[in-house]
Amino acid sequence: METADPSLRRHILVLALVLAVLGLAHEWVNPWLDYDRAAVLDGQIWRLVTAHLVHLNSWHMGMNLTGLLLCWFFFTDLFTRRLLWLWLAASAPVVGLAFLGLDPQLARYVGLSGLLHGLLVLLLVLGWRGNPVLHTVVLVVVAGRLVWEQRPDYDTDYLQSFIDGSVYVNAHLYGALTGLALAVGVLIKRRLRERATISDDTL
Repeated sequence: METADPSLRRHILVLALVLAVLGLAHEWVNPWLDYDRAAVLDGQIWRLVTAHLVHLNSWHMGMNLTGLLLCWFFFTDLFTRRLLWLWLAASAPVVGLAFLGLDPQLARYVGLSGLLHGLLVLLLVLGWRGNPVLHTVVLVVVAGRLVWEQRPDYDTDYLQSFIDGSVYVNAHLYGALTGLALAVGVLIKRRLRERATISDDTL
């Protein structure tokens, strides 16, 4: 499969290493880096971003790290280092702010799964023209799962024995919507660039 950005591997590995180290040291770093609503309101705004980089335990970290690596593996033809850091830099604070503004009942949160939903949606939308049938099917499945997770009878504790906590489904929803917004923004920028190139060629 063609690789869109050969240097992406180094950037993915750096992020994976950060996630692994923080995940293994969760007992020491989480009190300083997790989303803590009271602490954020008290001025510790870095938690809006760092909450997505820390996890409840090694299992939790391993599951999300696997998700990140799978996105890299399956979308290597369009995934670039710029897209990686755009996704992380934009999604982390936006989802954190969504917690703060929309979910006053949420006292604490950790994990990358919300942002990973956004990354998957971002890559599916950007690569849609290359494989519209498959990408449409996966997008429908993702949307269906997001709706299912919002049902009042959805079991948020199904991973309790592995991750020592509940799944916070709103993180998935906010992450996916942020990923969709990013995809639309990237596509608009690309379209405008293409139009500018065409205009220059016709001069």
